[in-house]
Amino acid sequence: ELAAELRVGRVLVKDESARLGLSAFKVLGASWGVLRALSASLGDEPAAVDLAGLRTRLRYGRSPRLVAATDGNHGRAVARMAALLGLSADIFVPSGLSSQAVSAITGEGATVTTVDGSYDDAVRQAADATRATGAVLVQDSGWPGYEEVPGWIAEGYATLFAELDEQLVEAGAAGVGLVAVPVGVGALAQAAVAHYRGTHAKTAPALLAVEPAVAACVLASLARGRLTSVPTGATVMAGLNCGTPSGVAWPYLRDGV
Repeated sequence: ELAAELRVGRVLVKDESARLGLSAFKVLGASWGVLRALSASLGDEPAAVDLAGLRTRLRYGRSPRLVAATDGNHGRAVARMAALLGLSADIFVPSGLSSQAVSAITGEGATVTTVDGSYDDAVRQAADATRATGAVLVQDSGWPGYEEVPGWIAEGYATLFAELDEQLVEAGAAGVGLVAVPVGVGALAQAAVAHYRGTHAKTAPALLAVEPAVAACVLASLARGRLTSVPTGATVMAGLNCGTPSGVAWPYLRDGV
């Protein structure tokens, strides 16, 4: 029915509800970001360290806290990684985040700090807390001086699009014409652009970035031709309620969406 309404041949949805028990794709980025960040802090090559090996290394050495800001799923994924590695996690959330989302994060063993403000305010406080305590910030949004970890998180999301290619072939839809991607700070869309516009891309579908009307920071940035922050408001798309695109993702979004 939806395909007929949109006047297209087929509409396919990539189901992420069973992703490692967390019902969201975010753990793909958080797991790789955490692994790369902690491996770098230990002076290890990431290819030489698996989860069990990293946990052992941390047990007999420095055990940093992991810190992140979130509108929900990213924070829970970071908290899950901390629990798997025997580490503590501090997650900063904006006011207004649902009690269910907060409970999901604390259920992973993390400490949650509610910030009196927006998601962008939570990001700033998480970064400040990291600088003050020497913890490891695992944020999917980047800015000058904080670029490596967001880049690694986007690399983790690349798994989703590699899977998608295989699933589309299996579904007989390898020639898909449009891929719609939800956009908060833009890390997932960054991965989509890298996948479909990169030198090794197998297909080049149109890319559609989807944002809440009350937090359309990427649309505003594209319209102005520069990274732009916007005020945010209440939306049922809580995980996308971000007022500033990632500085790491922005060049990809500017040139590829």
